[in-house]
Amino acid sequence: MKKYQRSRILVDPKVQWSIAARIVGHWLLFLICLVSVGAMVRLMVSAGAHSFGESWKAALVAQIPILGVMFFMLPIFLRDTLKMSNRFAGPMYRLRTSLNALSEHGTTRPIKFRDGDFWQEAAGDFNVVLTQMETLKNENAALKAKLQEANQGSLSV
Repeated sequence: MKKYQRSRILVDPKVQWSIAARIVGHWLLFLICLVSVGAMVRLMVSAGAHSFGESWKAALVAQIPILGVMFFMLPIFLRDTLKMSNRFAGPMYRLRTSLNALSEHGTTRPIKFRDGDFWQEAAGDFNVVLTQMETLKNENAALKAKLQEANQGSLSV
């Protein structure tokens, strides 16, 4: 069986960019806490040895490697988060487009999500409802034809 890979990082930009913004906010909060704790520890260790200003400056300079690592990691965090979010944004996008096609055109194909996607049950439930709807449409068409035949038979008598 052929395995389908997503070629896009963003499937549902509105949802996925809001997740990315949340990750950046958490990353910034973590960065501030990390640098603050590191600087405070450094400041306490050097207390009394130098003036407060010199100690504070040295404590901040000592945080530069941490800042470098954190700024290097941010794009990795964002890309991984966006790729992972495809596992739920992709299925919901597919479900929404199938529901839209069904409401506009009255028909659509059964859906199957990729391996590893979340909400596999939603695809199964959608396909069951789709099959039931198609069965009801066919029964409705058959009953309409019988009714039309019966009406034509009663008119010819």
